[in-house]
Amino acid sequence: MKRALLICTAVFLGCATLRAQTAPPTEPVRIQIDPNTLLAPISDDFIGLGYETSALAREGFFSAKNTHLVQLYRTLSPHGLVRIGGSVSDHTRFVQDGAPLVRSEKETSVINQAVLDEFGDFLRATGWKAMWGLNLGTGSKDEAVQEAVAVHRALGDRLQSFEIGNEVDLLPRFHSYEAYHAVYTDYKAAMRKALPEAAFSGPDVAGNIQWALDFAGTECADMKLLTHHYYRTGARRPEATIETLLAPDPAWKATLQRLQQACAGKGIRFRINEVNSFYGGGKPGVSDTFASALWCLDYMFLLASYGCEGVNLETDVNQMAWVSHYSPIFRDTAGQLSARPEYYGMLAFAIAGRGNLVKLTASETDLNLSAYATKSSEGPFWAAIVNKDLSRQANVEITLPEGCSRAEAYRLTAPSVESRDQVTLAGAQVSAEGVWSSGSGETIAVILGVASLQLPASGAILVRLIQSR
Repeated sequence: MKRALLICTAVFLGCATLRAQTAPPTEPVRIQIDPNTLLAPISDDFIGLGYETSALAREGFFSAKNTHLVQLYRTLSPHGLVRIGGSVSDHTRFVQDGAPLVRSEKETSVINQAVLDEFGDFLRATGWKAMWGLNLGTGSKDEAVQEAVAVHRALGDRLQSFEIGNEVDLLPRFHSYEAYHAVYTDYKAAMRKALPEAAFSGPDVAGNIQWALDFAGTECADMKLLTHHYYRTGARRPEATIETLLAPDPAWKATLQRLQQACAGKGIRFRINEVNSFYGGGKPGVSDTFASALWCLDYMFLLASYGCEGVNLETDVNQMAWVSHYSPIFRDTAGQLSARPEYYGMLAFAIAGRGNLVKLTASETDLNLSAYATKSSEGPFWAAIVNKDLSRQANVEITLPEGCSRAEAYRLTAPSVESRDQVTLAGAQVSAEGVWSSGSGETIAVILGVASLQLPASGAILVRLIQSR
């Protein structure tokens, strides 16, 4: 006899990886949505991208005149958040009228006022804001203040907050949180003299959850967001496979729970502001395939289910000075931009990941399947279902909430989980100009208030539940 699986629990808050050992693969997964039980709000700027600071040194890239990049941003969201920082931020100098230089973390990158001004214009063209990371690794306090003033001058109201240092728990100069925090407060005080209204986020740790929890305790009265990073594993490790990427990560869920609890106790929010599949630039044949789209869509909903404020997917030039395999927006050697599979995962979230997560329950199955439900302020209900099982189709039955009579589906598909192109969302691709649009969704049969659909192995679907008129 089957037991019902409640996808709203203290741990999962509106999502679950649906796993059990007894459900036959052909048995339907039955989903019910309670639209009146709101679980967690999804912030308007949840969607974000992240860059090494050296990306700013590429003149003409972050520019309002780069209409292709502007459109790719606006296609995702009219008001997202860019994070500028990464390992290179600890090896970057601001030189007012210097020549911009793109270098790896083993050298020194240079940015100037002109590229900062250009970046400000880019942000205003997209409607996005920026979180800016300052050099704590090789620079001085005075240099950080000078850079912060220049950034503020260029970005104005497009500046969301500053961060002081990148992955501070890995910097050799700090052997304890207390040593780091003493330097942090010294830098912050100096910056506040020049910019009294400056906002700060942090501590931007690579993985030391205790440092993040300590920062929440010492800085909760004076922070914009608590920040943390995530990669599943290293790109050069043998376990960096599609199977690993799509498998659940219990340790990370435990970390999210601790972050959620710490923030709830302090009245603050957290953001995973540097994340992608595998650190070290990603792995070709994994990070640039359709698997990354499935991972990305599921991962973004997972974060939202823990009350996370948002996510910044790493993209473009990395700390080794080449464009990463995991980059959702890829730039080739000729400078041409294209939307990689991961971009489509972000786009799918942009459609269904709005408003509030709502309570959802499902029957048990041994498929590697995740399900989420949302309700937007505009009225529509959405169910997002991600089948990360590599070999088995999912048969799904959704009981429509009261007041809904029809269902439309928008499928995220590709020829195979290993596909690097031919990815579509609702049958449409992102155009060469960065535009995505689709017609009406696929009509789903509804019988006695139940919508039935099939979801192939390695596929995802967004189901719009339409209210009766």
